[in-house]
Amino acid sequence: MEKQNVVITGVSGYLGSHTCLLFLKDGSYNVKGTVRDKDNAAKIEPLKKAFGDLFNNLELVNADLTDDASMAAAIQGAHIVVHTASPFALKGEADEEAYTKPAVQGTMSVMKAAASAGVKRVVITSSVVTVVDCGKEKPAHYTPEDWSIEANQTMYSKSKTMAEKAAWDFLKTPEGSHINLVTINPGLIAGPPLTPT
Repeated sequence: MEKQNVVITGVSGYLGSHTCLLFLKDGSYNVKGTVRDKDNAAKIEPLKKAFGDLFNNLELVNADLTDDASMAAAIQGAHIVVHTASPFALKGEADEEAYTKPAVQGTMSVMKAAASAGVKRVVITSSVVTVVDCGKEKPAHYTPEDWSIEANQTMYSKSKTMAEKAAWDFLKTPEGSHINLVTINPGLIAGPPLTPT
C-alpha cells in the first residue's frame, strides 16, 4: 500500500516535535515538517538528536505561517495536514496582534493551502480555552455551539478561539467544503521536551 503524505507544521516546537516523532515511529507515512529556517542549526540539531535515525525519514521545508505562498508550497502533495504551530509565550504576553495575526492568519493559510492541494483531512491543535469560557455554569459537556466569549479572554485564549472559528467557517465555503476537519482541544500539555525551545 502506498504511503500517505503528511505535513506537520511547526516541528521544531514542543507539540510539533512530539507529533512528528509519533508519525516517524509509525512508519506508514511520508513525513514533511515545516520550520521557519531548516538551515538554523540551533533549531534543527535538537531534532536530529531527539529523532535519531528517524530524522533521515523527515523532509524539512521552510514555511512561515503568515506567508500564504510558503504554506502552499509546503502543503502541496499532502494527503493529511497536522497543524500544531501557534504562538505561545511563557513569560508575559506580547501585544494582541502578536498572537492573533499568526494564529488566525496561519490557520487560514493552512486551510487555504490544504484546499488548493486537495487535502482531505486537516487536524488542528486548538485548545480547551476555545470552549470553557462560553458562559455556561460547569456544563456536563460542551457542544459545537459552545464558544468562549472573546471579550473575556486573554490574548492567547482569544487567538486560539478566533483561529479555530476561522477554520470551521472556512468549511462553509465552496473552497473548503471537501475538507474533513478535526480539532483537538487539550488543556495544558506537559511532559519532557524534545527540543530546548
